[in-house]
Amino acid sequence: MNERRPGMDIELIDHEVALEIGELCRVCGISRDRIIEWVEEGVVEPQDRQWRRIPASQMRRIRVALRLQHDFELETPALPLVLDLLDEVEALRRQLRVLRRMVD
Repeated sequence: MNERRPGMDIELIDHEVALEIGELCRVCGISRDRIIEWVEEGVVEPQDRQWRRIPASQMRRIRVALRLQHDFELETPALPLVLDLLDEVEALRRQLRVLRRMVD
């Protein structure tokens, strides 16, 4: 399967849904082999131990990981740490916005 450039072909999906790996690959434009590698490396968290379904909420993480690899040539073992740090930065930004609103 040919992989698309990250950020292309946005589709709206209910984030409460879990997708079959094949469907997730189609929606995100990523190969099945890469998804399997990323599950093994901890980049993506499947819904079950058999890896049959991946929560749709993981799509953002997949797209960011694709972009990190494309733009910065980041190696797969580094992705979980970088993604977790980006999530933490975003959480801190949300907290800062709340605090600013409380002060104003």
